[in-house]
Amino acid sequence: MTKEVLEALALRPGDVVVDATFGQGGHSRALKASQKIQLIAIDADKGTLMPRPGEAPVVIGNFADLTSILKTLEVTKVDKVLFDLGWNRGQLASGRGFSFLHDEPLNMSYGTKPRSGFTAAEILNEWSEPVLADVIFGYGEERYARRIARMVVERRATQPFATSVELAEVVRDSVPAAYRRGRIHPATKTFQALRIAVNDELGALDAGLRAAWHALTSGGRIAVITFHSIEDRAVKRHFAALAKTGEGKLMYKKPLAPTAAEIRDNPASRSAKLRAIEKL
Repeated sequence: MTKEVLEALALRPGDVVVDATFGQGGHSRALKASQKIQLIAIDADKGTLMPRPGEAPVVIGNFADLTSILKTLEVTKVDKVLFDLGWNRGQLASGRGFSFLHDEPLNMSYGTKPRSGFTAAEILNEWSEPVLADVIFGYGEERYARRIARMVVERRATQPFATSVELAEVVRDSVPAAYRRGRIHPATKTFQALRIAVNDELGALDAGLRAAWHALTSGGRIAVITFHSIEDRAVKRHFAALAKTGEGKLMYKKPLAPTAAEIRDNPASRSAKLRAIEKL
């Protein structure tokens, strides 16, 4: 949604712009190409970054820590901030258990250490059945969460979980046959839930949005691209609260979605939603 992001941020020459999720650098390059700006690129996952030769170094850090990152850079105010919460393709091949298509250790941490303090394997092997069910349902919106949690606890009693394929097989065996033949892999939502828990993604998002708003100049804008309803609801509530108090103005009544042409060229974008707000 590069075109939509550029329109939402409405960059001006000299703007100080934060790309809070550099990833493979697509948005950062588009931002720099559109205007002469000061770009601050951040990413929590050092292992999958793909900067090009000659590009400024990416700050390694979680956007939840934006306040301290800006302080270290001696930056007091910013004009525009972008959060793209989508996947960096490199993460699926990072060997940390994000993908159920490869047999990898169940880590799922973006950084060198899990922000939550737990790896995915530790969650699966140590947390109680009710808590596991709540995590899988709450963060994955998985309707068979209780069945999956029960099977996880039964399985770990004889053999602790170590790899992503082990988990995917247990999830597959936990759900009805019709569910296994659905549009998405039956383990998709469980993996999403564990990833969110390991990286404290909702807590980090809340902290990042608050820090960005605090650093934002009057007339500055924040744009956020989400890829599932849990993230989108969090951003919607955050922006709505700022608009209600008169601190901000919503750029769109409803989130923007990718065009049909973009979805055709990049099927992974089909669930993207863009929300933006301006500071008054």
